[in-house]
Amino acid sequence: MDILKKNYFDLFGIEVEIEINISSLNKKYSYLQQQFHPDKYANSSNHEKLLALQISSYINDGYKTLGDLIKRIEYILKINNFYKDEAETLKDNNFLLEQIEYNEFIDDLKNKSDEEIDLYRKNILKKVSSTINHITEAFDNKSLEEMWNYLAKLRFYIKHVNELNDTINKI
Repeated sequence: MDILKKNYFDLFGIEVEIEINISSLNKKYSYLQQQFHPDKYANSSNHEKLLALQISSYINDGYKTLGDLIKRIEYILKINNFYKDEAETLKDNNFLLEQIEYNEFIDDLKNKSDEEIDLYRKNILKKVSSTINHITEAFDNKSLEEMWNYLAKLRFYIKHVNELNDTINKI
């Protein structure tokens, strides 16, 4: 069926963009699931049941991918046939030093005041926002290599914020 040949953005009727309207995604997801949910095909032929299951699974995969910023950016790179070995490290010495400093901050979190932690968290969240802006600019300029480089940074910042929050909750 043609629906299985569409990319996720086309499937959900969304422009290929870094930032999307999540409310629109949710509405379209509900609509598509109503149309193709396997329960709707309970009395159909085995072929139709299998097709409904495949379509429903494809819809779910698309929804999960487009609903997650990191997965969405990875998917944009994929549909633009940009592939790079994940093992290839980002060759940015300043970013490497920044990672070391951030990890040391978390290692020493017990010795930090609430104000220091709050300021630190705000700084990381600014980095997340700034990096998303850089990714959007790179996408607009069709610079997939630059998108990939910023994506590596975004992954680190988001992972780091989550690690910071987990460590704070354990203290």
